[in-house]
Amino acid sequence: MPAKSSNTREKILSTASELFYRKGIRNVGVDEVIAASGVAKMTLYKHFPSKDQLILETVQYRDELWCRWFFGTVEQRGSSAKERLIGMFDVLEEWFVSPEFRGCPFINAVAELADSGHPAHRAALGPRHAIRTYVQKLAEEAGLPNSEEFSQQFVILFGGAIVMASMEGGPAAAQYARQAASVLLSAEQTGDLAKGV
Repeated sequence: MPAKSSNTREKILSTASELFYRKGIRNVGVDEVIAASGVAKMTLYKHFPSKDQLILETVQYRDELWCRWFFGTVEQRGSSAKERLIGMFDVLEEWFVSPEFRGCPFINAVAELADSGHPAHRAALGPRHAIRTYVQKLAEEAGLPNSEEFSQQFVILFGGAIVMASMEGGPAAAQYARQAASVLLSAEQTGDLAKGV
């Protein structure tokens, strides 16, 4: 019995995640999620007592799936930490040109949920923290002296590429961000970043 309940919950989360990403959180009502997932209204409310709870858990669900996909793909992009850092932009480029790309679901959620106190707003910040932590770990593995500062700067390039790809479409944002990340990495390796050169 618990397996069926778990499968139902997963189906609702998967459906809500797809609808929220494609149409926007505020543009999708609970009735649409119910119809698309093929569950009864009571079933949805048994698992998610409110739309806010559904939104929160959908953001968390998408975070888990996206991070698993992204970090798993990046890990296959190179044997060294430096190769994986630059490879992050190759993965972004592939994401940007996929027909399903509608921007970053987490940036979209933060924009839609303007109330910074909303639990889903806070949850949508999770992937940014995960990316920054991952970049800092790679920077340390690469022997970069200012890994914390480097990771902040790198994540700004990363996020900026996503926003520009959302606005302009196509792979160019990832390509330009990759070039800028290479310059940033080189400056950090030579110490020019610390000197402000």
